[in-house]
Amino acid sequence: MKKFIFLALAAVLIFSIALFGCGGETTTPTASTTPPTSTTPTSTTPTVTTPVDGRLPNLGALAKPEGGKTGGRLQLMSMANIANIGDPTGSAGPSDAGISFLAVEPLLIVDKNGSIQPWLAESFEIADDGSSITLFLRQGISFTDGSPFNAEAAKYNIDNGINSLMWPNMKKFSQCVSVDAYTVRLDFVNGQWDWVAVKSLGTFWSAMMFSPTALQNNTAEWKMTHVVGTGPFIQTGYEPNLKVSFDRNDNYWRGKPYMDGIDINVITDSNVALMAFKSGQIHTVGINPQDAQGVVDEGFELRESTDMVFNWCLLPSSGNPDSLLTDINLRRAVESAIDKQAIVDAFTYGYGVATNQGFCLPPYRDDTTIGYPFDLAAAQGYMDTAGFSEGFTTTLYMVQGGPDDVPMAIKGMLELANITLNVEKIGYLQLVEMIGGGGTGWDGYIWVYGFPGMTVDPASTLANGPLNAVHPADDPTGWMVTTWISCEQPAELCNLAEMGAQETDAAKRIPYYQEISRKATDVYCQWSYLYYTPGLSSISPKVKGHTIGLYIEFYAYTFAWLDE
Repeated sequence: MKKFIFLALAAVLIFSIALFGCGGETTTPTASTTPPTSTTPTSTTPTVTTPVDGRLPNLGALAKPEGGKTGGRLQLMSMANIANIGDPTGSAGPSDAGISFLAVEPLLIVDKNGSIQPWLAESFEIADDGSSITLFLRQGISFTDGSPFNAEAAKYNIDNGINSLMWPNMKKFSQCVSVDAYTVRLDFVNGQWDWVAVKSLGTFWSAMMFSPTALQNNTAEWKMTHVVGTGPFIQTGYEPNLKVSFDRNDNYWRGKPYMDGIDINVITDSNVALMAFKSGQIHTVGINPQDAQGVVDEGFELRESTDMVFNWCLLPSSGNPDSLLTDINLRRAVESAIDKQAIVDAFTYGYGVATNQGFCLPPYRDDTTIGYPFDLAAAQGYMDTAGFSEGFTTTLYMVQGGPDDVPMAIKGMLELANITLNVEKIGYLQLVEMIGGGGTGWDGYIWVYGFPGMTVDPASTLANGPLNAVHPADDPTGWMVTTWISCEQPAELCNLAEMGAQETDAAKRIPYYQEISRKATDVYCQWSYLYYTPGLSSISPKVKGHTIGLYIEFYAYTFAWLDE
């Protein structure tokens, strides 16, 4: 089996993506909209009469805004050292994409309503039958190594995504065709539109535009720690386990950034990171719920986002034939023995919300889902049905470094139902080996979370989480699990997910995902969802001009400036 590693791996350790400037904190409307058949170029009357840097003419709202203060370096943080920021064909660590996004850019972006908008592509056109999307590229843009951005470069990157053995998001494109020097056409497999593939062009790391020259002429080791793109910042330094540095791109096609550069500081301890933020050593930080009130009391602004939430859950080895958890009654017993509201009350400091399904927010949440409310008698009944009246033993795996308060509370709750839960902490690389296609698999549960949200396309939530199966090359109607390999991915749900991803009408997509959300819980007890928490973060008041939460540009700190 080909080895795929999904973005969901990053969900084990990643902190709010808003800290890297690619997300937001304001609650926005629903996700996907009906795709337009075409767009007109975003070129309008320039906002300045005489460009003073390398910006392209006639950019309109995309041009550098005036009024910022020049100089200074923005200090961001990562909770993990980089594993791979420059090779889109390889596996990557939990924070790598956010670091790469300082230097690489997409062909399209996704706005606050979930609609696709032009970026490096000046406009696009969708075939009347939805069988292809044609991208008309901006002219006059170069990668920061001096090589041209054109159809040849775009095709090189798209082909990497289509042919990737690591990232399947682009697999629904059958081919990329260079129509002319600045036009490419992407054809869909079997002529079927697919939202995961399309939105990957605007959001997914392996679909960004990396310099083909850099990828073709450097060693694998070099590419892991170096990234070259068309973006607003140029990588200038890398200190293992300490820092990745970027200086401004004076020839950036939208105009020269105000800041001299951005440093990504590796801080693996959340308490140390919070102290560094309060002392002014870093300008942004993710906030744990237990620290939120203290941040407010000290006069800092707390940003709360449901653009993407952390839907904490137990992921069972229901697809491992040697595991007890193939018996749905044992999975139901476990969930029935967990008092979700008690966990929310004890550990989320007023920010958590108990849930029973994967799509925990509207419009894709299904309010008819019953789930498995806390009921020890029901838990015992499920075990009786499974033939384990005296209880059973299983394991919960969690990544080292994360708080274990909730897992240990779950352990205590399950003991009251005669279920013994052994909590085992593992390293991130060990987790990767367990869950990826061709990996070792696992027996028990994994402590992880899904990431639905108000601005996260539901197809992406599923494809990067519980329903990531793809059609094998030799079986166009069958399904092959690519990640979380020991967890069952029922064919009924995979078929529904495929139909939802192919539907171009936003309103018609909603029932598909509501049905998936309900059946995944009530029929299959696929993942045991417990509660969700919003993304919490804080940004220094010295940081001005960012566009966090607005979704009007790809990297929200591009034209930010420091008031110091």
